[in-house]
Amino acid sequence: MCPLFFVHIPKTAGTSFRLGAENFFKGKQIVYDYGKNSGTTSSIVQEYLYNNEPDFWGFGNSCTNENVPMVCGHVNIGRFVSLFGITNTITFLRDPLQRMASEYAHFVRHYGYKGSFRDFYSRPVMHNRQSKILHGVSYESVGVIGLTERYSDSLELINARYGIEIPHREDNQGKTRLEAVHDLEEDEIAELKHLNQRDIALYEHSKRLFDSRLALFRDGLPYAHAHVVEATTQRVAGWAWWAGDNEAPVEVEVWINGELQARVMAAELRPGLCRLRVPRGGYIGFHLPVKLSAGDQIQCRVAQTRQAFPVRPLYAEEPKGK
Repeated sequence: MCPLFFVHIPKTAGTSFRLGAENFFKGKQIVYDYGKNSGTTSSIVQEYLYNNEPDFWGFGNSCTNENVPMVCGHVNIGRFVSLFGITNTITFLRDPLQRMASEYAHFVRHYGYKGSFRDFYSRPVMHNRQSKILHGVSYESVGVIGLTERYSDSLELINARYGIEIPHREDNQGKTRLEAVHDLEEDEIAELKHLNQRDIALYEHSKRLFDSRLALFRDGLPYAHAHVVEATTQRVAGWAWWAGDNEAPVEVEVWINGELQARVMAAELRPGLCRLRVPRGGYIGFHLPVKLSAGDQIQCRVAQTRQAFPVRPLYAEEPKGK
């Protein structure tokens, strides 16, 4: 069985999830990568990856052969996603302003940081931290993106998706509960919003995606990983696959201005996604030639479940270069 890959974004309840996983997988080796000089980083990571000739393929094979249940750490998603697959990838996101305040408090508490909050969040390295860590993948493709503020629901969705039973914990917090809110000044809020626009857009998008998936789960319906990559006056195209073990192609409905235009099967090869080890060997794409006017509303749906994607409709644009 291929290990789960947990992208631990700092101050998003990742420590609670990691320790809960240790409790559930006890007796099995969870592999950690928290940097070359971290005492938490596993020996197998040091052996394969932190030497003069890193061997990622050997590392991935060793993890699989030794039945490692999970690989996790403060790493960008691109570090291991090609080894363990995007559908096996899990992460948590948090309100970007609250996450920033929590990380600042963590640096003050554990690392003796002496600067002000403004000094801390003004550094470019701290801007849009969550979207930088997830750069290079479509968010709809990630196995599960949980939300810190909805940790219990997120954990339920993760456990159901992967057939595991990670218990609920709350560890490594500056506040008494995961739902607690850091108080921020109005000028700080304005500056943080300006400096972290990509993270804010990612978080709002992920909340809508999470609500859609959770609603289907509550109704006993499967959800699909689905995304529209092109919505022009001449063509609608995207990809879709079922979460879980169902490898049947997804039937997609294309709706134009509130009316069903056509049904297509998501069974075309998308070679650009094969690096993510997507299901069906990459045969998860669809396209539909159309003749639309600029501004026409486009909405795709999964025929079997009525799952809408994107959650908010798109509007047809003229093809680029025209």
